[in-house]
Amino acid sequence: MLKRTKSIIAMSVICATPTLFAQEAGRIQAGQFDLIPSFTSSMAYVDNVAYARDDDPEIYSWRATISPELIAATQIDGNPFQVGYRLERGVFFSSSADDYTDHFIEASGEYELNSRHRVNAIAQYEDGHEERGTGFSLGLGTAITTPDRYKSTSFGGEYSYGAVTSDGVVTLKANRETLNYDRSEQAYLIRDRVKNKVGAELGYRIGSATTALLDVTQTFVRYDNQTGITTRDSDETRVLLGVRWESTAATTGFAKVGYKEKDFEAATRSTFYGTDWEVGIEWQPISYSTFRFSTNADTRETNGEGNFIRGRDYTAAWNHEWLSRLRSSISITRETNEYILDEDGIENRDDELMRYMASLNYQARRYLSFSLFYQLADRDSNRDSIGYDRNVVGISAEVTL
Repeated sequence: MLKRTKSIIAMSVICATPTLFAQEAGRIQAGQFDLIPSFTSSMAYVDNVAYARDDDPEIYSWRATISPELIAATQIDGNPFQVGYRLERGVFFSSSADDYTDHFIEASGEYELNSRHRVNAIAQYEDGHEERGTGFSLGLGTAITTPDRYKSTSFGGEYSYGAVTSDGVVTLKANRETLNYDRSEQAYLIRDRVKNKVGAELGYRIGSATTALLDVTQTFVRYDNQTGITTRDSDETRVLLGVRWESTAATTGFAKVGYKEKDFEAATRSTFYGTDWEVGIEWQPISYSTFRFSTNADTRETNGEGNFIRGRDYTAAWNHEWLSRLRSSISITRETNEYILDEDGIENRDDELMRYMASLNYQARRYLSFSLFYQLADRDSNRDSIGYDRNVVGISAEVTL
């Protein structure tokens, strides 16, 4: 079925219309659209397919993935618009129960009414899966027989008022996300949810390269089915103050910190008050080497026990171009997740996840690139059933026009 799907996509690129002709590298013009096809494949060795706990037997397997993608891009009155589809098929040679086929659809566009008014929007759909031992099945990877499948959607848009050269710019934002598991058991039904978010950001220039920021967001979290449990429906308020800067040609970044409140509809679930932040810094000391650092703190919906998750993430990354065709990428991420409980005598669950990733990328031709990669995930927890470590090493290739 996958090969047939790939053939259909390829034929649509080659034979979609008699007026089809090559426009530029990587694109084919078909009427008003530029078609941008690509194909990615990988072969990797995974030493813990189901994220088994530290003391449990682990599944070792080679994994092959193939992922064709087709993007159709155009302009409407000079404004960019594109829609794309990507399929990803994964096959585990020693664990067929973990095979998967995921689908991704995305459409996005920007529209500039005039120099002061701009609108952009994006819509995404995913028919995807959670690997055994992740998400809702965290710590239970070997206790279930197949990955958990779900469907999710995201629709969002922004409206900005203010010219690029203005001292002040106001951006209004709205977003709607849905998550629905493809299972009928009550344990999964109570995780299906909708998250509606509205907000505004005010940016005001306070220097030649510095802008002060005020970011206010209101989020409404609603669960589809809370039968048999105390509802986790909640309203979130987030107010952040900060700055965005470009102090030199080599350094850019932003930093925002502020207040977060999560108020549950159920009186038996305590309201959370805390400090949130978002920070991102990019330093490019030389043109072919870039360092990035980012961190954030926020609340997340629980995938297991507790009222919600209090999360804090820290990431450091380094990208370096050794030769015109050879570059490397290294990153380290530390995620801390505290599952907030309201139960007397039971301490909150604390998880720490360390992720290490490295890759060496070679651009063999304009249309062909290869990558060697290594990934390590190591999770520790004060719950004995949660900890695991997982190594993945492999090679991937990407082909474009």
